[in-house]
Order: sequence, then structure tokens, then C-alpha cells
Amino acid sequence: MIDRLNDLLERLERAFHREKRFTADVAHELRTPLAGARSVLEVALSRDREPEAYRQAMQDCLGINEQMHRMVENLLHLARADANQLEVVSESVDLAALARECWEPLAGDAQQRQLQVVWRLKEPCIVESDRCKLRLILQNILGNAVAYADDGGQIWVDTILADGCVEFAVTNSGSAVAEQDVARVFDRFWRGDASRRCSGQHCGLGLSLCKVLVELLGGSIEAFSSPGETFRVTVRLLASRG
Repeated sequence: MIDRLNDLLERLERAFHREKRFTADVAHELRTPLAGARSVLEVALSRDREPEAYRQAMQDCLGINEQMHRMVENLLHLARADANQLEVVSESVDLAALARECWEPLAGDAQQRQLQVVWRLKEPCIVESDRCKLRLILQNILGNAVAYADDGGQIWVDTILADGCVEFAVTNSGSAVAEQDVARVFDRFWRGDASRRCSGQHCGLGLSLCKVLVELLGGSIEAFSSPGETFRVTVRLLASRG
């Protein structure tokens, strides 16, 4: 009885520390974009400016707002997953077509950074899965590649059909993730290398959410890094039998 009670107390203490650390991480990640928005507004209001300058300030604040929105959405999905409140609604999904759809909102950022995108898709590439959750997975993986590829670098998007499975892989040039840290890219709020710590676009939740969702869909996900060269994320799902 005493051993069981001690075990219960230890588990409660670990849960408390996880909750405390999680809350601190969220507060820290929200503080950065909030400070950025405040700085933009203070500079804009420090003196009279041309209308275009005010318009640019509003666009900058809108970008910061979108960053915070993505973070909150990812947190909500992770919280629902932790509470076992996510349901899978399966349907036939063309993974290649969905990847191209998910790329459209990212194309502008990629073009601005002069990134070359190489599509190597087997079309159609059908899986029986949850379209909404697949969309979140692909959006996060593609967004991660755009955020961390080196300026003027490349992104490769592949689908491979083998052994009854579909592999969806996204590779970006300019990896700064050390080989020993690869497994940690799926940890919540982890951004170990300098480029990830300095990036204002991602808060270290996207790949964590991908891992949760991929496993919920019965698949697997892994990352590979060749420091200074490429970083790749590969998702494996069962192919449709139809």
C-alpha cells in the first residue's frame, strides 16, 4: 500500500512539473511575438509617417498575429490529443494533390527567399486517411522546410510507393540540426540550433503535432539530418488498397 501511494505521489509530482514547464514554455513563446508587435507599433507611432509606412506596420503586425494563431491552433490540437479527444474520419485522399494545395500559402515566402522547389510526386498517390489531419501534417512539414532552408536553397518534395506503404518526404537544404539532436525535433518547444532559436516563424510545436497526428493515423514519422547539407522528414502511411 505504501509503495503504491509513493508511486502515485511520484507520478503526480512529475505531472505537476510537466504542467509547470509547459506553462512556462507557452508564456515564453507568446512573449516574443507580443514584444515584436509592440515594438512595431511603438516605432510606427513615434512620429508622423507616410500612409505606406503605417500600412507596412499593420502588415507586420498581421504577420505576428498569424504566427500566434498557428501556435494556439497547434496547442489546441495537442491538448485534444493528450485528452484522447481526436477522432479519425477516413476517406480516400490523394496525398500528392493535397501536398500541392498545402504548398500554395507557402509559395510567396519561398519565392521571397529564392527557394527552389523540386516536386517528385507519384500522382495520384491515394491513402485511406483523415484529410483534415493530413492537411495539418503536410502544412507543418512543408512550413518547417520553408522556415529553415538556407536562403536561395532547395526543397525536395517526394512521394514513394513501396511495400504497401506511401512515403511522403520533404527535404530542405541548409540543415543546422546536429545528428545527435535529430530525435529531439519532435519534442515540444525544442529548437536546438541557432537558426531555430532565432526564427520568429515557428515555436517548436509543428513537428511535435505531426508526430502525434501521424501516429494517430497509424503511420510513422522520422527525421534525418546531414549537418550543413540537408534535413529530411519522412511520413509513412498505409497505401489505399483500392
